[in-house]
Amino acid sequence: MMKKINFLLVLLCCQFGFSQNNLPTTTEEEVVSEKVTEINENKNLVKLNLLALTMGNFSFQYERSIGSKFTIGGSINLMPNRKLPFSKKIESLVDDKTTAAQLQGIRLSSFSITPEARFYLGKQVFKGFYVAPFFRYGSYSLKFPLNYTYENQDQSINLDGKVNTISGGLAIGAQWKIAKNVYLDWLIMGPHFGSAKGNLTGNKALNADEQAAIAESLNDLDIPVVDYEYEVNANGAKAKIKGPWAGVRASIGIGYRF
Repeated sequence: MMKKINFLLVLLCCQFGFSQNNLPTTTEEEVVSEKVTEINENKNLVKLNLLALTMGNFSFQYERSIGSKFTIGGSINLMPNRKLPFSKKIESLVDDKTTAAQLQGIRLSSFSITPEARFYLGKQVFKGFYVAPFFRYGSYSLKFPLNYTYENQDQSINLDGKVNTISGGLAIGAQWKIAKNVYLDWLIMGPHFGSAKGNLTGNKALNADEQAAIAESLNDLDIPVVDYEYEVNANGAKAKIKGPWAGVRASIGIGYRF
């Protein structure tokens, strides 16, 4: 009888031990659940750039995870028609006072698109410090009232057109989860360099003296970095712009992950 009882106890102990060894611990369950959530779910993140709003611009970003530490995405930036941004800073870079005064009259609107890839340096995607190589295409619509003097009178001709830019760069930043599915993205700095080119045209009936006055005004412009060629005739003036292009990205974005 005792042998039978002992045998049953051994079977029960073996069965209990087998069951315990095959059940995952709480820690293992949490790790598995977290990995499933991070890798297989909520791969998308959309963001609004709050810093751009303070300057009257609109910037939206999309980011999608394609690995445990890697995302791809891009941003769209819109700037409504306005005066030249940072005009005071630009004035300080221009030696000629006449050119500085001319630049004050510029009206500008823009559209840009910026695809990028992000490499997160922490343990998870969408969290921690990151580096992000990017490419940017920008299109700027300009209205430039060119001032000139004719018969001792101040005159002007509006030069309208577009300047397109292409550039590439590298951004650094950090991103945090601040609530369920809510993230804060701080793009600290993203310098980029490239080239710009475009055409500006002003239509106006001009006599020979007016043409000479406009040509003189265009010749006297001293815009730093940018190269330009111009042509003035009886129907108006044209200016072709080309040269290097540089800028710096920065943003503070609030995002939702889904």
